[in-house]
Amino acid sequence: MRESRCLEAKISATVLALATLAFAGCGAGKPKEPSATSPALPLRATTSAVPAGPAALIREVERELSAVRATRYQHTTAVDESSGSYFYDCSGFLDYAVGRVLAADLRSIPHTKSRPRAADIERYLHRGLTDPIDGWQALARVDALGPGDVIAWLATEDSTTGDTGHVMVVLEAPIQDSARPAEWLVRVADSTLNPHARDSRKPGASGLGTGTIGLVADRGTPTAFYWRGGVTREAKPTEIALGRPKGT
Repeated sequence: MRESRCLEAKISATVLALATLAFAGCGAGKPKEPSATSPALPLRATTSAVPAGPAALIREVERELSAVRATRYQHTTAVDESSGSYFYDCSGFLDYAVGRVLAADLRSIPHTKSRPRAADIERYLHRGLTDPIDGWQALARVDALGPGDVIAWLATEDSTTGDTGHVMVVLEAPIQDSARPAEWLVRVADSTLNPHARDSRKPGASGLGTGTIGLVADRGTPTAFYWRGGVTREAKPTEIALGRPKGT
């Protein structure tokens, strides 16, 4: 009997030691962040606590990021799902993604061209701060953003591209920049000619990818952006709107 109890004690001690080692291995060290100069892999957003509309949009964005084999920024949308070719500009990307999974929300955005441009999206979401709008919930604060939400801004006064602005999909909740407390770093997916910080696109490449932008917030309200979050020295003031698809 005494030998049996001794054996049980030894087994219990061994199990406890193994469990302790396993726990230490799971929590030991933080994963390395990609360097600012090396391409960053698209970060997968968690959709478990995300409302239905944004969850549907983030799933579609992640699908396109996983499926893409060739991409280019261009104003005429040309997508070939069979070959993984995604050629579109920023509003073309949003139009294609939202149109596939949230068609009713897309149709609610007024536009005069064949599809909503960045300025159409920005003005509609901005109007939602004071008046009821269909299909979307306007967000007043940068820190309210989450995966599947949309950021749109108007072209700055010194812009020479001819574009009406820029629009992108949020991948992760914003993080306040410790070096510039007024700046919030936001991981986004978009189609662009120029890379953001921690960008997944190779140098010189354009089109669909992910990167980090910076939003300047005054008491929560976005007032300017840094194209390369945490890196660009000068913020660009412009009208910026934030919105969340309702999934209607």
